[in-house]
Amino acid sequence: MPAALSNGGQGPAQTPVPKKLVLCFDGTGNTFTGSNSDTNVVKILSKLDRNDPNQYHYYQTGIGTYDINDESVNKSWFGEVRSSLSQTIDQGIGTTFDAHVLAGYRFLMRYYDSGDKIYMFGFSRGAFTAKFLARMIHTVGLLCKGNEEMVPFAYRLYQRYLAGEVEDFIVAHPKKSKKHNGGKAASNNNPSNGDIIEPSDGEDEEPPPDDHDEAGDPVTHGHRYEVARDEIEAFSDTFCRKETSMHCGRMEESNIKVFFLGIWDCVNSVAVLERTTPVPVPVAGTAHHVRHAVAVDERRVKFKAALLAQDMRETSRHAHEDIREVWFPGCHGDVGGGWPASDDNPLDSRGEMTLWERVRNVWTTRRDKRPSKALGCDRFQMSDVPLAWMIREVELVGEREPAAALRWRESVHAFKARFAKKKKQALKGVIHDSLAFGGGTAFFKVLLWKCMEWLPFITRWELEDSGWRSVRFPLNKGHTRDIPKDAVLHESLLWRLKNDPTYCPGNNHGGRLPPCLKHKDAVAEFEPEAGAGAEEEPEHKIYKIVRSASDL
Repeated sequence: MPAALSNGGQGPAQTPVPKKLVLCFDGTGNTFTGSNSDTNVVKILSKLDRNDPNQYHYYQTGIGTYDINDESVNKSWFGEVRSSLSQTIDQGIGTTFDAHVLAGYRFLMRYYDSGDKIYMFGFSRGAFTAKFLARMIHTVGLLCKGNEEMVPFAYRLYQRYLAGEVEDFIVAHPKKSKKHNGGKAASNNNPSNGDIIEPSDGEDEEPPPDDHDEAGDPVTHGHRYEVARDEIEAFSDTFCRKETSMHCGRMEESNIKVFFLGIWDCVNSVAVLERTTPVPVPVAGTAHHVRHAVAVDERRVKFKAALLAQDMRETSRHAHEDIREVWFPGCHGDVGGGWPASDDNPLDSRGEMTLWERVRNVWTTRRDKRPSKALGCDRFQMSDVPLAWMIREVELVGEREPAAALRWRESVHAFKARFAKKKKQALKGVIHDSLAFGGGTAFFKVLLWKCMEWLPFITRWELEDSGWRSVRFPLNKGHTRDIPKDAVLHESLLWRLKNDPTYCPGNNHGGRLPPCLKHKDAVAEFEPEAGAGAEEEPEHKIYKIVRSASDL
């Protein structure tokens, strides 16, 4: 079914039309360039109808792209140096994460009206920002218009709640805390990776009370959690707006919830010098529809994926949430965008390089020097596959709920038509490995990334038999990401495994296990994901692993 197009808002509306508020958070160091090296956040925004009077758009450049303390555009040389230093530090350790969250919160506070639908898109740390903000809104609430002075208080209140939530979980569930130290592993009944959570038999079931677990057993809460929870409830009831819905035959009020959260390769906002990994933001209670595209081949310790599979979750209390996490081939920027692609570059066309091209490719980072004259004619690259998938997921949600559907420009049709014809171009795209010389990243920057793989004070999530665990040793040393056994894989990954003999990802199911996708020329066995709607998505089929490659 074609994407919904705007009629420019002409003609009187018969019934009040809810607004769509679209927030886009770019990745660390990423900003608008006007070329095909823009990230998928910019590309999806460029395809939305900005003339529709009922659709508002907000774009935020990535962490480390501007100095939040700048008061003037034209600065002295000293101001330029100070600003540049501030941005460099921000890119490395995310010192302004809270400012980015609060800026998005203020946008929603100013423009949200009852019944509006909120969409959020993000890449890299911008994805983490979007996920954090979405759950903050549903947990603490969205302040009434005009209460800007209360926004920092709401943020600190949510921070205290998160700290109490994790402490409470570890104290109240000592047997499970070992698993949670690295995030709770996904089970077959856990919808972290590809399942859509549906109520049984189409009927609402009364969830257990807040002070009971999924089995209905009472849970003992810690003092810190109870204080933070009571504070949040009082704060929300006093200052925040509510939305009403029918639940179990009665009308209920609840905090506002994001309608759609679409993220590409979400990574935690991790400071290099942090002694522990940051607390994972729970995905349950975040948005009605969640989509996460994850990179298989990223190896950098500073870019370990913040998987939905790692999040603490309470699925019985959020039984109508539609959550899907899908793995794609490529590294961080090959999924979220940010790399250029051109027909005359041998790295893209897989042609023979001259000696000078080889030298330049090793010593410089690939960047577009100028905006593209015709973006619609640029070469496709790997990141266009996750972009096309995300657009289709947004459309499918809109088809199920037409009143909430986003309005698109005509350019989205041109993109989909070109992509269908030249899909092989994207499937065969080059993988940009920032830990490999000649992979698109400059020589000294590769050395810097390699050095960070040996730093002993960076913790990360690793998958073991007992679940996800926070570890520091052994060192990462460029190790691949762990893939859960019930992970959902996009068809583009299967295509590359079967058609590219040089593609041998080393990902496993955790620990010291052998590779699970491809091992000694054997490719894992897959089956289509049940209930994934393959008949609706012929261009974006998804699969699960039936037998690991190491078992063949």
